Amino acid sequence: MEQTYSKEDDMMNIQLLDKPYWKSIELPNGIVIDVSKDGSIIAIEILHASKIFSGDVRNVIESAKIAA
Repeated sequence: MEQTYSKEDDMMNIQLLDKPYWKSIELPNGIVIDVSKDGSIIAIEILHASKIFSGDVRNVIESAKIAA
């Protein structure tokens, strides 16, 4: 598992599995789930992450690698 954060886009990506990407499912709360053809969740993208992760939970963003 690897997590990255793009400050410019304010987006956190949590990569769960190393499988080929098939499609994304966007939820109304700004979370995007990437799935493989076999239905496995391979990644979770959190849009507007700095608004979701605040206070003590903000450590999630601060511990993530900065996306290139």
